[in-house]
Amino acid sequence: PKTKDGKKWEQCVLYPTGSSNDTLINCPNGWVYDQSIFGYTYTEEANLVCASKPKQSWIATLMQCSCFALLIIGTFADRFGRKTTASFVTIFLFLTCLITQIIMQWIPMTVEMKFALLLLNQFASGLSTAAFSLIFILVLELTSSSHTSVAGNVALVSFTIGECIVTLFAYLAKDWQILKWANTAFIGLVIPYLYFMPESPLYIYSKRQYVQLERLLRRIATTNKRKEEDWYPVYQEFLKNQSSKLLHVNELTFSQKAHRIVTHRPTVVKLLTSALIGFTTLMLYIKISYGLAEMSISPYLGILIGAAVEAAGYITGSLLISTRLARKGSFILMATLTIISVVLIPIILKHSPIATVFIAQFGKFAISGTIIVSWIYVPELFPTSIRGSANGFFIAFSRIGAIIAPIINASTSNEYLPYTFYVPAGLTVIVVLLTLFLPETRCKGMDDEEDYAIN
Repeated sequence: PKTKDGKKWEQCVLYPTGSSNDTLINCPNGWVYDQSIFGYTYTEEANLVCASKPKQSWIATLMQCSCFALLIIGTFADRFGRKTTASFVTIFLFLTCLITQIIMQWIPMTVEMKFALLLLNQFASGLSTAAFSLIFILVLELTSSSHTSVAGNVALVSFTIGECIVTLFAYLAKDWQILKWANTAFIGLVIPYLYFMPESPLYIYSKRQYVQLERLLRRIATTNKRKEEDWYPVYQEFLKNQSSKLLHVNELTFSQKAHRIVTHRPTVVKLLTSALIGFTTLMLYIKISYGLAEMSISPYLGILIGAAVEAAGYITGSLLISTRLARKGSFILMATLTIISVVLIPIILKHSPIATVFIAQFGKFAISGTIIVSWIYVPELFPTSIRGSANGFFIAFSRIGAIIAPIINASTSNEYLPYTFYVPAGLTVIVVLLTLFLPETRCKGMDDEEDYAIN
């Protein structure tokens, strides 16, 4: 039979004798898969089609859900250090992926058992975002406040280069398990560097470990070919000027820190606004990318074009925050351009599909610029002592937006599809208005401490 719209043949059921008077049955002889684009996929191996098709979304969703672990991992980064936590997460995800792939590749098992192992593998793979966010914080804290835009830009543009490399792996492999091995091997190459990676000086300073801080600063100065007299007198004067409160205050317990944060209204407002920023920006990013994925070109080429547009957005955003617009102005400008693009897409789609593609690409450029500004701006809003936890809160809520966007797209009929653009655009307007109440951080050092006495 044909589908309900009468345009295509039904792929999941058939009439046993060819007569429309018969009762429909499931296809008894399995399915034939088109391997010309993606090659041999897990969908083909496990027949995740028809009644089993929802399991495809489990695989993608679980990868996004692993970022909720940042709610815990972020607090570990504040307690044990950026380097220690990032190293642990990276090694854990590498070993988990390695072990599960060995089992899936060479140990015979049922389809259900392999599916469960793949879900575990996907969850571990999703921790790469957690590791990246920790490294991103470390990069910002290793950089002076006047150069955080450059550091953030390098980190996120490198992310788009990684997208291109994974796309190349997928194009060459044409087999889901070979692609998994290539990605895991790529992660393994990073592990030796973890030993040489420095800890954040700001984290060490916040813990008042001054001997270790001096050792690290000397190592950084040596690497940058700075003489002792160029920095050490300044460092000594810096320590001498520290308040007695900072030098002698007792370390608070976790519960005391949590109570101080949740009872401090400015911090709570910044946390909630940051969560909404993360939710909205990533939901729009996925929404726009979801539409671009349906372009009638090679998906590999589509990803490469998207990565180039994304990199251009990151570079533009990082340049803007160094101008008079600073963090808030740059975020508001790029978010406004995103709103305009998202509102125009369903309007122009009715008249010109080609123009819609260009508007959507501009929308991806704008949302990418918005994202890089938010990724730099949000960590700067919080003191070093809670920056990892606050950033974990920000990233975790952004993943909720990433999960919701494709679900809304898949469950909305064409009649109401424009509303899936207008509602996120309206939410972004609210985010822009809330951003007006946040402080500017351009001239604020990342070592500044929050005054919890002001509420």
